[in-house]
Amino acid sequence: MQNSKLSIPIVISIILHLILIVVLGYQAIQNIDGVNYGRETGNSIDAIMIDPSVMTDQYQRQLKTKESQQQADRKREQQLADQAKELQERQLAEQQHLKDLTKERIKLAEQLKQQEEERIAAEKAAAEKAAAEKAAAEKAAAEKAAAEKAAAEKAAAEKAAAEKAAAEKAAAEKAAAEKAAAEKAAAEKAAAEKAAAEKAAAEKAAAEKKAAEAKKAKQRAEQAKKDKAINDLLGGLTSGEPNSPSNQNGAAASRKGSSDDELAKYKALVTNAISNKFINPANVYSGKSCVLQIQIAPDGLLLNVSSGGGDSALCREAVAATKLATIPKPASGLYDEVKNMIVEFQPK
Repeated sequence: MQNSKLSIPIVISIILHLILIVVLGYQAIQNIDGVNYGRETGNSIDAIMIDPSVMTDQYQRQLKTKESQQQADRKREQQLADQAKELQERQLAEQQHLKDLTKERIKLAEQLKQQEEERIAAEKAAAEKAAAEKAAAEKAAAEKAAAEKAAAEKAAAEKAAAEKAAAEKAAAEKAAAEKAAAEKAAAEKAAAEKAAAEKAAAEKAAAEKKAAEAKKAKQRAEQAKKDKAINDLLGGLTSGEPNSPSNQNGAAASRKGSSDDELAKYKALVTNAISNKFINPANVYSGKSCVLQIQIAPDGLLLNVSSGGGDSALCREAVAATKLATIPKPASGLYDEVKNMIVEFQPK
């Protein structure tokens, strides 16, 4: 379509140029033919001489004029072509511009449509959010009211329970105080009775201990008197001196007739007799020991006891317990080994 529009001016221009060329050619021919080589009249004929160089110059001028005209025509045609090309380019640019404007209008319309849709969606979302917030607020208010009601009921129940517990506690404390007072009175009474009984028992035990010690002292004195008489008769063979030659010989002789096992068993019996009389309150002497040096008569009567080393407090109580203990009578063949024996005492 555009090529057809451009071809019409070009055709017209070509036609005009052809007409112009024909006219110019015709005028040139007339000018050449119009040169009078003589003039003929009715009466005479004049002859004129024409210079060929003049004709040549005139022809050259005509040619130059024709070329100038042709150049002007070509220039005009070029201008027309340039104008037509420029017009075509403007038309194309205008069409592109129109297309771009159309695209922009379409894009703008789409943007407006999208914005409208977004606005509608935003309004819908806002309405839904407002409705949800309202529902949540109403729900929260209802839950709060229910919670406050429950809290009030709970507080009332707790208050009632606390008052009941306080009353029960007061009654229990009163009963406990009365019971404690009664128990205290009973305990004081029992303690007084126990103290009196213990005092009586202690006095009785002290009297019995004193009597026993007196009896044992009398027995030891009698046994010592008997031992002295025997020693005097036997020449000191059974004396209690451990380092005397006669005692060492006797001990050596008795060992021939007794074993170490029998000696250990007898010392265990002696230790057990002492433990029966030993008092270890709250196990204060547990883990402690005391070496006791014990001298006995042939019938087991205690002649003497002393501490040979160890815990001083334990040794003091162990010596006292040994004095109260009933020492078993040793075998006749074991007496010489145990009449002056050493026992390591450890409380049970």
